[in-house]
Amino acid sequence: MDYSSKKIYIMLLTVGMLCNLIIVLLFYFQSITVIEKTSIEKLKNILESNAMMIENNIENTELLSHELINIITSTMNLKFVSDNTDAMNIYEDKISPLFLNAIINFKAKSGWVVFDTAVVPSAGTISFTKNENGYIRQPEYRIRETEFYKDAWWVDAVDNGNSWSTPYYWERWDATIISYSEQIVINNKIIGVGGSDLFFEDISNQLKSIKLYDTGYVTLVNSNFDILFDNDEKNIGKNYKTLNNNQYAMYAKQIENGGNFDIIEYKNNDENKIVGYKKLANGWVLLSSNKKQEIYADLNKLNIILLVVIMIMIVLSHVYYRIIRKNHYFKKGGLR
Repeated sequence: MDYSSKKIYIMLLTVGMLCNLIIVLLFYFQSITVIEKTSIEKLKNILESNAMMIENNIENTELLSHELINIITSTMNLKFVSDNTDAMNIYEDKISPLFLNAIINFKAKSGWVVFDTAVVPSAGTISFTKNENGYIRQPEYRIRETEFYKDAWWVDAVDNGNSWSTPYYWERWDATIISYSEQIVINNKIIGVGGSDLFFEDISNQLKSIKLYDTGYVTLVNSNFDILFDNDEKNIGKNYKTLNNNQYAMYAKQIENGGNFDIIEYKNNDENKIVGYKKLANGWVLLSSNKKQEIYADLNKLNIILLVVIMIMIVLSHVYYRIIRKNHYFKKGGLR
């Protein structure tokens, strides 16, 4: 290879490499934008679809509770049954089929009313739950003769009109539940509380199945940011704002002041992380958490592809030079 040929070769290789580099860089940065946009859209779709599932369960639970309470308020003669145990028993037996039919129609696992025995001394409870054998009526109890009247599902409903509890263990059903409860009011008197429940196992199984790249997971909090579900069961019942030495308090503030969906980026031990959130209609928030680098995992594959493309183009540049050199040789009469 003479000096002139070397110059041509170097020039072709340099031009080819520069063109390759420009094309690769444009493609690379465009790919980052596309991958980031696609990843955020994927995260949004995951949160929205699961938020919809939870909201459907919430709405179903609240509507059933309204229906059960409406059965009581539209059929009970409070003066007649208030101090008459026999009349109350007859009344309960009469409306129990209506209760059960409503629970079945809503495909719920539970439905109940708990009368305040301080207001309706003759009353107890009407409660149905579903097990592997179907629906069964639970044994009655008198709320004022138990410690249950101190529980949040009772106190908050009586004080505030209605309430969603945090997860708690209900020994009578041997299950962890989240209860929706609502006042029962007749003649301007709160005569008890009615409601239904979300069974925590059903929700947790659904949320545990969500895959967010390699290590991502979701967290469900109520309007006060009390944790209803988390990948780490030790966090359930804690307040989200207090996690990680209260670091999450600022993110909770951003979520409270933000829209229905957004992404928050932050650093934790020099590691870039992302929190996504979707607000639910009842004030709950579904959160996602994952490492930012996992969003760009597809770039590793892209890098390999681009490296292969560069190598191919280098080889093609070399082949192109050989062809030009050979043609030049032919024109000079080099072929004997």
